[in-house]
Amino acid sequence: MRQRVSKHVQPLTTGEQTTAINILTKRLMMEEITQGVALRELRVRVLGLRQDAYSALVGVSRKTLSEIENDKGNYTPEIINKVFKPFGLKVGLVPTSSQVLSAILLN
Repeated sequence: MRQRVSKHVQPLTTGEQTTAINILTKRLMMEEITQGVALRELRVRVLGLRQDAYSALVGVSRKTLSEIENDKGNYTPEIINKVFKPFGLKVGLVPTSSQVLSAILLN
């Protein structure tokens, strides 16, 4: 059984999960939040899982997961892809200019 972050937090519906993933992905792409913050928010808000349960799910150590969520360490794209895979996300190229990215997202 997976350990939830809190027994008082109700799980999100599939639609709510999709909305939360989209919002956090956009904030990450617009550099409003870091990769670590995005991962922590996705893990907690979308799946509601504790670090130990999520690290077992994605096949990385809890220490690695903690370091990624705290924006520490320098992990390979393969590791980053593993931790973001449950949310349908992977490492990719994005414009470095937020103005260019905004224009792309608006079109």
